[in-house]
Amino acid sequence: MSFKRQLRWGIALLLVLGSLGYFWLKSSHDVIETIVCDDIVQGCAHGDLTVRAMTLPTTMRAFEVRISSPGAESVYASFDMVDMQMGMNRYRFQRQPDGGWRAMVTLPVCISGRSDWVMLIDIKHSSQALPTHYQLTLTTQ
Repeated sequence: MSFKRQLRWGIALLLVLGSLGYFWLKSSHDVIETIVCDDIVQGCAHGDLTVRAMTLPTTMRAFEVRISSPGAESVYASFDMVDMQMGMNRYRFQRQPDGGWRAMVTLPVCISGRSDWVMLIDIKHSSQALPTHYQLTLTTQ
């Protein structure tokens, strides 16, 4: 076997092993904590995290969501249906003077008429290398 051919096989093997290592490490850190939430307007808590919608969520109408997580460096959230991705709708929350986080969000309309939403929250703390992931299930009108 020629040197060039051995080099190609070596590079291909390194790429495959590198990709497998990356996905193994990524999946080992992607633990999603579930937040039980009966009424997001009243607010939901999980440890130091609280999530609250200021009005009842409805599709295609902006509503305010507030999140509190002491020590948070950044907060993002996206919305999908249960077992159905709903496209790109990732929201970056803005830090407020009181230390909380706020964003105006809009749920896309689901053509099937479903109202079972999953809010995926990513919170980065300065003390952590990777963000913490939370999942909260909510329903709309």
